[in-house]
Amino acid sequence: MKIKTKPIGWKDLNEGIEIDIPITEKTVPKFQKNGMTDLFSSKVTIYNDIPSDGVNARRFDRFVIDLCNIQKGILQNADGTIEKVVNSQTIITKDIVHYKTPTEYALLPVDEKDKYFTANVNDFVVLSEVDDVVTTSREFQDLQSKYKNNGFSVTAVNEYIHGMAVDNVQIIHA
Repeated sequence: MKIKTKPIGWKDLNEGIEIDIPITEKTVPKFQKNGMTDLFSSKVTIYNDIPSDGVNARRFDRFVIDLCNIQKGILQNADGTIEKVVNSQTIITKDIVHYKTPTEYALLPVDEKDKYFTANVNDFVVLSEVDDVVTTSREFQDLQSKYKNNGFSVTAVNEYIHGMAVDNVQIIHA
């Protein structure tokens, strides 16, 4: 794509300049129907580490979360300030329709749990859609090793759900 600037009256720029910008798939942003850049176009897979409750054994629930924005190296503090942290990763998802707090999730009937996700400290997030099945602690450790360069253990979760268009859940590793 060629872009030409208008003349600005300076000696060397009386005719404007022409810039040639190569366009590739990586340089073209994804757009929503309204023409805005789609910042929430990624999918991630969360593996919940659900501890035994005395009645049910420990289990590992998997859910693919849609409408995600993946941020690396940026951490938002509770007071709203932003800082750069080299090893931090934050998933911001607008898929609040499928989100349940850990308490709400625990109260769901077993046959409803595959329709929702939760997030809690020590859960594991893979930064893409994967379909690995995890049923044991050893398989959970293997999963973490397998995706150590494309995933993280959750260290914090922030919920911003107030019935507004900007509602989101943040899943953090810092």
